[in-house]
Amino acid sequence: MKMNRTILFIFSSLGLLLVNNLYLYWQFFQFNFSDFLSNTIGIALFIEVFALMFLLALYFKQNPIGKYKWYWLIILSIFGSLLFALPFYYWLNTRKQ
Repeated sequence: MKMNRTILFIFSSLGLLLVNNLYLYWQFFQFNFSDFLSNTIGIALFIEVFALMFLLALYFKQNPIGKYKWYWLIILSIFGSLLFALPFYYWLNTRKQ
């Protein structure tokens, strides 16, 4: 089943423009390390996102979907967000098919 390219673009754009910008604003203007360490839900979400990123990368290492290797998913996730990286990575690997 092929994903609709418009849907991939919408989710990827939301991840890059909305989620990533909210995170960067928080990181540069509101971040306080001691507050972060006392926020167990925030720590749990960070751990979950990074674990999912590596789990998905491991899956794509074992089951490649195109010519772009699994480590590009990690690079794109760190550059943007997982909401940006996953649809963009899928689009990159299936755009010629």
